Amino acid sequence: MPDVYDLPLRRCRPSEDVVPFSECRNNLSMYINRVRETHRPVLITQNGRAASYLVDAEYMDKLFDCMELSRDIEISRREFAEGKGIPSDEVFREMDEMIKGWIQEETTT
Repeated sequence: MPDVYDLPLRRCRPSEDVVPFSECRNNLSMYINRVRETHRPVLITQNGRAASYLVDAEYMDKLFDCMELSRDIEISRREFAEGKGIPSDEVFREMDEMIKGWIQEETTT
């Protein structure tokens, strides 16, 4: 998942990427192509107010991955602060046992 951090942060350009709902609906293919090419979201308005974004699917998937990782890190920090952490020597011992098990499986198959 390291490629998550390689994502460029792209914002809407108000002069180009803010469109009324009816305009987007009537030219949806064009806006989908634009989002895929520029990787910039399109802000869709309804009654003159921001209503939704049209975003690149791959970028959104990676953004969800990043949000999930951030959540997991925050949970870990909170658990560590509550004394629920696992000592590093125990973690490394368990990892060594897992690796040895994988090696044994590979050599027996």
